[in-house]
Amino acid sequence: QEVALLRKIPKQARSKRMVEDVIEAAARILEMSGADALTTNMIAEVAGVSPGSVYQYFSDKQSIIGALIEREANAFMKVSENAFKGLSGIEAMIAFAKALTLHRLKRPKLTLQLILLDPTLTASPESARINERIYHLLMDLVNRSGVLTAEGASVAVMDMMGIMRGMMLSDFLNPGTS
Repeated sequence: QEVALLRKIPKQARSKRMVEDVIEAAARILEMSGADALTTNMIAEVAGVSPGSVYQYFSDKQSIIGALIEREANAFMKVSENAFKGLSGIEAMIAFAKALTLHRLKRPKLTLQLILLDPTLTASPESARINERIYHLLMDLVNRSGVLTAEGASVAVMDMMGIMRGMMLSDFLNPGTS
């Protein structure tokens, strides 16, 4: 899905690697210095490429952030879907919560910076799409449990998504505790 964010699709292995390096450079800058330090020139420097090479594939800094959000969300979705495969009801919800926690703990500073860039998880098209994917994934889990009405399931899922945001913002709300 990152492909839609690119100006040009990398075809050669070297070009694909360079695009990944640019996305990872943005992640490292966010982790080390925060969003204020994130510039296209800094991303290029950390990635070890020229700014022109970055612009060959990305239109601007926001498209790089979008690709990073997509990368992180796709990794989380893959891990979480695998975590509750074959489970249902409460066991599936617990497996989902565990997958979320483990994913968040892998790179807590990156998770925090990405949520601070888009606290509603809907400001960018990438975030809105991911938010919708997570909503539908959770709705499926809740509906499979069969314990709530459709309206109750929607309320429960929105509550769970609020808890997820709180987990991701915990470092910001409680600095120095992790």
